[in-house]
Amino acid sequence: MKKKIQTARVFAMLLFLGCTISLASCSDDDDDVTVPTEITTQTMYGDYKGRMTTVTTVTAEGEETPAGVEVTAKVDNDTVTVEKFPVKDIVMSIINDEEAAGSIVEALGDINYKIGYKPALTSANDSILMVLDPEPLMLNLTIPAQSESDVDQTLVIEVKVDAGENAAYSVADKKLKFSITARKVLIGEGEEKVELPGFTPAMFSFDLKKTK
Repeated sequence: MKKKIQTARVFAMLLFLGCTISLASCSDDDDDVTVPTEITTQTMYGDYKGRMTTVTTVTAEGEETPAGVEVTAKVDNDTVTVEKFPVKDIVMSIINDEEAAGSIVEALGDINYKIGYKPALTSANDSILMVLDPEPLMLNLTIPAQSESDVDQTLVIEVKVDAGENAAYSVADKKLKFSITARKVLIGEGEEKVELPGFTPAMFSFDLKKTK
């Protein structure tokens, strides 16, 4: 029978996990593409590379724009898939411990986050507008048993995500720009699911270029 996980214990287990796990990560490369002669919504299909920047509601006035992190993505007929989605800022919002957060992110492994969308070609045929429909970002952590009488537990973290405005693909420069916002975090499953108190909403802004 699963044990009820209280919020305070969740933090303790996350910190414990962060101190005991260490893994690795990897990267990609890009290439250039030509502008198609016939423009349709399919023109934006393909592979992308660029940067994702994170801005929270507590960013100080006058503070420099974050440098962001490099990401890759794929676009098909109805989905934008952000590969190896950077979740460290979300984990940091939960436990506020840099070292532990880094280890937890590595323990989570590669997370490919899929964002649904509906496209519409502008009358000038120079851009493809997108209405995003993001599903919650689901994270699953295995909490190791802390005693011989205990058992491993799976901690489910559900991040509620809102779509940003002005998502679009520019045909001339092959640029895809959009944003999403992590609005709140829920921990647990079913009747044991609780909202994480004190979570700071964060906007993730993507500036990507088509590579093929």
